[in-house]
Amino acid sequence: MISCSMFKNALTELIETLVLSAVIIYLIYAFVASVEVVSGSSMEPNFYTGERILVDKVTKYYQTFERGEIVVLSPPGEDGKHFIKRIIGLPGDIIKIYDCKVYISNGVDRFVLVEPYLATNICTNGGVQIKNGRSLKIKDDEYMVLGDNRVASVDSRFFGFIAKEDIIGRVIFRFWPISSAGFIK
Repeated sequence: MISCSMFKNALTELIETLVLSAVIIYLIYAFVASVEVVSGSSMEPNFYTGERILVDKVTKYYQTFERGEIVVLSPPGEDGKHFIKRIIGLPGDIIKIYDCKVYISNGVDRFVLVEPYLATNICTNGGVQIKNGRSLKIKDDEYMVLGDNRVASVDSRFFGFIAKEDIIGRVIFRFWPISSAGFIK
């Protein structure tokens, strides 16, 4: 027979475990990593609506972002929304969109960005903030981000360069659907 004190002890232990677990999960979600759900077609053919991704929130504090990395960010003027985009331009780069391509100059090199992750025959056109044929220099602690589906992406061409502080983190793993699960390179 279970005594009242044994029941109380078991209940107290269960509540303590649940509260501690909730606090740990909250701390991990707030500071270490978070799960995001892809919404929209802006990153097709590489990410599709409904896919679940894991976002690393820690490495941004000690490792610089590289061109081609996929990140989740809070776009300017879109409080509470998260976008998934690819980093195209780095701080100090001079970029120009012209003739369906992205041209980059960083003081040392000048090149046309090679983008093997795009679907064939994708044309990169300018937008409201980054117009075709206009060269712009990216400030320190800012980045240019574009979606892989350039026709259907709201990105730096429309909302401008993004501040480093608006980048939530790097996409490191896709875990849903299981058939597409794996680390993101």
